[in-house]
Amino acid sequence: MKFGKTFESHLTVEWREQYMRYGHMIRRGLEDAPSTILAEEYAIQSYYRAFEERFLMECQLELTRVDNFFLEKLMEAKRKHGHLKLQLLAFSRAPGYTGSEVSMLSQQGSNPSQGSKYQARNLTAPKKTMTHGQLSTAYCEFYLSLVLIQNYQTLNETGFRKICKKFDKNLRTTSAGSWFENNVEDAVFTDSRFLQRMIREVEDLYTTHLAGGNRQLAMAKLRVPPLGKPSSPTMVFQAGFALGMLLMLFLGTAISYWKRPPSAVNTATFMSLYRGPLTWVIFNLYMAANVAGWQRAGVNHILIFEIDPRNHMQPARYLEIASIFGILWTLSMLGFLHHRAMHLNDPFVFPLALILIMTGLLVMPLPILDLKARWWTIKLLGRVITAPLHYVGFADFWMGDQLNSLVNCLVDHYIMVRFFVVCWLRREQSSQCFHLDVIVVPIVRCLPAWFRFAQCLRRFRDSGSKSVSYLFNAGKYSMSFLVVLFDTLRQRSEGRHGSPFSNPYTWLFLVSSMAATIYGYLWDVLRDFGLFQIMDGPGIFLRQQLVYPQAFYYFVIVENFCLRWLWAVEFGIFYNNLIAPYNLRTITSIAEITRRFIWNYVRLENEHLYNCGRFRATRDIHLAQLNPRQQRMLESMMDESDGVSNRRKPEARDHLSKEYF
Repeated sequence: MKFGKTFESHLTVEWREQYMRYGHMIRRGLEDAPSTILAEEYAIQSYYRAFEERFLMECQLELTRVDNFFLEKLMEAKRKHGHLKLQLLAFSRAPGYTGSEVSMLSQQGSNPSQGSKYQARNLTAPKKTMTHGQLSTAYCEFYLSLVLIQNYQTLNETGFRKICKKFDKNLRTTSAGSWFENNVEDAVFTDSRFLQRMIREVEDLYTTHLAGGNRQLAMAKLRVPPLGKPSSPTMVFQAGFALGMLLMLFLGTAISYWKRPPSAVNTATFMSLYRGPLTWVIFNLYMAANVAGWQRAGVNHILIFEIDPRNHMQPARYLEIASIFGILWTLSMLGFLHHRAMHLNDPFVFPLALILIMTGLLVMPLPILDLKARWWTIKLLGRVITAPLHYVGFADFWMGDQLNSLVNCLVDHYIMVRFFVVCWLRREQSSQCFHLDVIVVPIVRCLPAWFRFAQCLRRFRDSGSKSVSYLFNAGKYSMSFLVVLFDTLRQRSEGRHGSPFSNPYTWLFLVSSMAATIYGYLWDVLRDFGLFQIMDGPGIFLRQQLVYPQAFYYFVIVENFCLRWLWAVEFGIFYNNLIAPYNLRTITSIAEITRRFIWNYVRLENEHLYNCGRFRATRDIHLAQLNPRQQRMLESMMDESDGVSNRRKPEARDHLSKEYF
């Protein structure tokens, strides 16, 4: 692989603009050179001298920019390191730590001549001491940031060396090599002593005070595998095998439904019972595709969702789990269709078994189907439900948006539970159990919108009532309440009017639905996607920075508009009896999660570009506030000499091994 591609694949995407530009300046210079046949010798030499000056000047500008960014990140890391050491010192004063441990921590990593300034007796208790778990998380994120800075060092130094070597080779000169020796080898960003010392200090502090002296355990917590690391062959095989099984079983289910459909009495019940699990299975397959697409495009979803980069699911794992749920769904349907061949009189035991098994697999506290990922999802759902009570992050309102697209799925699962509890146990007619009630179903339909509405109000409160955009966003979700209200009143009053359009609630439903659709679409393209920033030129209706091909954004603009208006098509088809209601509901449910699937690509890309604009490459470390004495101690630590000098060249510099980037 050429170094240019290696460089692109190993850099930290959020810092892309701050790396040296390993471009095609040399190739362009050679292509524009005068012909040796047509031009005079002095003209050729003059061109190459001018080109050499431009090249070295460009390299000097790149070096200055790299040095400045490196120093900025190094000083930021130094301050965080001091802050964390003070927090760890305060934590170590808790019961259970001996005086020798506190004294060792107070002097660890500091200048021995000034160690007396950091004695524990001089440290008053902070306003809020961080817990062991908070310190462990903070140190893991801080260690990751140091590894990224070290990666930045190594890639840029290698980039300068490669491009200077390439220049000398193509122009048969040694000027670029001499410039590299005189400038890059003694540059600030190539001095790795202080950064390496800080990394060793973090490893020692974590080992001694947060891992009980177990260095192997500490390094297992701190080390970060590369985010772009491909899935293991075993994982890919398992995912492919599960997907192949799902496709074969789905084909068998389709043939069975065609050859041996359920009885006319049970057809509507069959579709209603299996529509909710089908929507859930397709949604999970879409999520596997989303993760694979984000990873391929360089969108750092691990950072956006604030997932631990040491333990995250690969796309193949998502696909495997989604396929397993799909296999369960097809097996249950086959059992329902062939229950008589199994000598079972009641086919409804199969959808009951399906919902119980799927629920059990989601909440079962056993180390299967990626327990940590399931636990993360459950906690995230809990945060969505209790939105007004705590701070709302990106993952929280992202999950709330997913639930808004799964409204029909939630209603289907409620109706399934009601069927088994009310009708199946009492042996009543199943057809009477699938009517939409006037109380619970509207509440279920409003719950996802309420979650997002409450999240927006909480964000408005946390912003100090300064960001009115949160109120506008809350207004978008409040429109759903009106739509559900008028739709429920319309359905309850249908028999009192000769035609649907003589019912006043029909018009209220149509007006509120149109207003909600326009509101939601404009918010999607203008706010969530950040489009329509360019109003002329080749990229009209788009924005300056794009991750995906231009055609994809135009497709998204049209697709989102069409699928948001699908409710109007559903309304017309329903009142003209063109499709059975249960089939129509299935189509609209799948269409909505398809819209959300495509929405996820552009929404996370927009958030990723926001992180790139702030050069945010790791999760934010939320540190406890320092008291005044700790603040003075931190300033003293920042003022200490760190031993960094750009006027020396160590005999051997430790480079970051390739496994880190």
